Amino acid sequence: MNNDHRLFADSPLYEEARALELAVRTLRRARGKQNPQDVPHGSPQWHLVCDAFARDVYRAIGGDPDQLTADIAAGKASPGSSS
Repeated sequence: MNNDHRLFADSPLYEEARALELAVRTLRRARGKQNPQDVPHGSPQWHLVCDAFARDVYRAIGGDPDQLTADIAAGKASPGSSS
């Protein structure tokens, strides 16, 4: 049984993840928002931008970013998960 769930560059799932990241990054740029690579890595601003970026990715996969914090606190951070 293969329990290796890492993404490899030649896997279709990796390509989907890259396409999603590129789409979110492009939309953020078009809206005048910063992306993580636009600010110094590790700075307080970088953490804020990464949080906003993650919320946008979560929204892009069908999740509710406002529910994301509650889901993380409850230990269920996947879109569509129910109690």
